[in-house]
Amino acid sequence: MKILVTGGAGFIGSHLVDELLSEDYELVVIDNFSSGSFDNLSNSITSPKLKVIKGDLRDASVLVASLSDTQTVFHFAANPEVRIGDPNEHFENNIKATYNLLEVMRKMDVANIVFASSSTVYGDAEALPTPESYGPLKPISIYGASKLACKALISSYAYTYSFRGISLKYFQCYRPQK
Repeated sequence: MKILVTGGAGFIGSHLVDELLSEDYELVVIDNFSSGSFDNLSNSITSPKLKVIKGDLRDASVLVASLSDTQTVFHFAANPEVRIGDPNEHFENNIKATYNLLEVMRKMDVANIVFASSSTVYGDAEALPTPESYGPLKPISIYGASKLACKALISSYAYTYSFRGISLKYFQCYRPQK
């Protein structure tokens, strides 16, 4: 099975790439390397089952070339600036990129998407730990709002075009100090 991992050179995406390769999947990684790096892929880069493309999800031609014969997309690409950041960057790199990905998936009959969302969609949740059923969702950052918008797009595309969409909400991601 061929899998596309967007943002596969990022911290979380690269760990997913390592795991999927250990399970013998064929992978294509698209990353614009604005925050990801080849160093993150150092465990996997020599695998013959891995193809890495430096590209931007806002460019549909990059997606068309990458999604051929793909059954599943792990969508981990995003502007990672959780705090304030540039609102336009969040729109372009999170919402617009997700929209472009969904449109190409729809046109190419790709059946599954797994999306890396964030606990920031909850805003200042009063219930800790926060259950999946918590609401209303009130993001307090542009990043959180963009992740919520992406989740809504994925939900509506999955319903309208009959493919499966799964959203994972990450709460705390960390790595050892170097």
